[in-house]
Amino acid sequence: MSDFFKKLSQHSDGFQINLTNMIDVIFILLIFFMVSTQFRKSTIPIDLPESGENVSAEEKNETVNLSANENEMQLEGETVTLENLQEKLESIASEKKEFTLVFSGNRKLSYESFLKIYAKIENSGITRIAIEHD
Repeated sequence: MSDFFKKLSQHSDGFQINLTNMIDVIFILLIFFMVSTQFRKSTIPIDLPESGENVSAEEKNETVNLSANENEMQLEGETVTLENLQEKLESIASEKKEFTLVFSGNRKLSYESFLKIYAKIENSGITRIAIEHD
């Protein structure tokens, strides 16, 4: 058996198997199966319960608007400062149980000011926040 390996090592080429044709055939088969396979959507019938309430989504989800630029902030049309923003938000949160705070910032609002305002919003306990900019 060792003579076989000695003779094999003497050949500079050794054994070479050309895999190019086999790889081409595998890719053609792969493409064929990908194209010809049909996926079926299985459906499960579900009977969902109906709600007795006729409340629209707009009535149920109230929004509170907070707009800010580099110079001033307005909460529901009332001018507020950074120092009293948290207590104003806490009072609104205690009055309204479910609402979304829409925080809109001006392009000129610096990132540092944005983070300070956002920290006040989070510290007030408000969890539903929508952020937009103009």
